[in-house]
Amino acid sequence: MFASGFSWFRLIPAVDHDTALHALGIDQHSIAPGHEVAETFVYLHAWLGVAVLIAFAVAGRMALERARKRQGIERYFTSDQPTVLSIAEVFTGGILLMMGDLLDKDDRRRFFPLIAGLFGYILICNIQSIFPGFAPPTDNINTNVGMALLSFLTFNLVGLSRDPIGYLKHLAGPTVFLAWFMFPLEVLSLCIRPLSLTIRLTANLFGDHLVFGVMSGLVPVVLPALLLVLAIVVSVIQAFVFSLLTVIYIHLALPHHEHDEHEPAHAH
Repeated sequence: MFASGFSWFRLIPAVDHDTALHALGIDQHSIAPGHEVAETFVYLHAWLGVAVLIAFAVAGRMALERARKRQGIERYFTSDQPTVLSIAEVFTGGILLMMGDLLDKDDRRRFFPLIAGLFGYILICNIQSIFPGFAPPTDNINTNVGMALLSFLTFNLVGLSRDPIGYLKHLAGPTVFLAWFMFPLEVLSLCIRPLSLTIRLTANLFGDHLVFGVMSGLVPVVLPALLLVLAIVVSVIQAFVFSLLTVIYIHLALPHHEHDEHEPAHAH
């Protein structure tokens, strides 16, 4: 079931017979013949990732509100057992720590929803690959292109909105005489960033899924169990890399003088 391409969504008649595409407002003529069902699964698994992420965020917020209603210092106590609140606190602390040395306090608060959303969504989508009957939407290039374009638009809008003249001067290079040569190269470099984000995530997830499928057929017991551990590690690393690179790109797009005025987060 892991490697055979089976999906629990196939048990839904509307999905198995392609009629769900019309209900989702998807034009079947835009999809290559014979791939309609597969594309439907990509949409459904992607929306499943969104639903899980939203449910986790809502549950974490509700747990936080319950903790705030406690009396005295008990509101600051956390359970010894893993809870939604403790997991959310670790998640939030990890994302803020990742952003700490690159962005100042205001920008960490401003971009936290984006970075946390990217990390959480990519991780949830990636981790679907370890469960029978689920397929990771992130091994489909269309899913990753959308997230890479979001990252691309974000750091460019940040640079143009904070200091448009300085941002363009940075792209033009250190001297006016080299601007004709440096500007096209810098623009090309900016355009390569979303492409590299897309290819890196897609290739790693597709390769991991493919290796697992091949090895499951050769050694059906012990080796797949070890590969599941590897799949979890790859899922976490790829979510971290995508999110960290987005933070780095935002940092590079910000005016440099803004960062000179702030000490690194670990210095406080």
